[in-house]
Amino acid sequence: MSNPYTVHVTSALRKSQLLLQLPCEISLQRSALEEAALLQLWKAYQAFLAEQAAQLQLGFEPDSPQLMVDALKAQGRASADANELADLLKDSGSWLSHMLSAWTALQELSVIAKEKKQKVNLIPLHNESLGSDLTILSQEQLLQWHQALSELVRRQRALLDEC
Repeated sequence: MSNPYTVHVTSALRKSQLLLQLPCEISLQRSALEEAALLQLWKAYQAFLAEQAAQLQLGFEPDSPQLMVDALKAQGRASADANELADLLKDSGSWLSHMLSAWTALQELSVIAKEKKQKVNLIPLHNESLGSDLTILSQEQLLQWHQALSELVRRQRALLDEC
């Protein structure tokens, strides 16, 4: 039985890779491509969680690896892959924590401004008046996250195939 989420993970990883390979001379265009690449990395991560949940026959699409760990624990089961993902997320210094923090920061930009009753200036991306909690994306950082997520997916799929 094939997993319906596998193609979504692969597609999103490939899209992020292609976005990061596009040549771009204009700073604003580069920022847009980097944000689009981060979106694709986030989509790949979410699809991978769903892929893992389907493989474990959990019957739902989890928002976090901890939900998978908890569901498996309630069934008297465990998964080293789900635990690894949960541990990566718990480690504030991990690449996964940094990637998801960057995604969250992009999503919460307007929320921060509303709370401070300010307008958001997206040109440039970093608005000094909102504080330093915002993550400045870089092509290098995104490529590292892409590589780390790709390697994690390949490794966990390979281990699953061995079982």
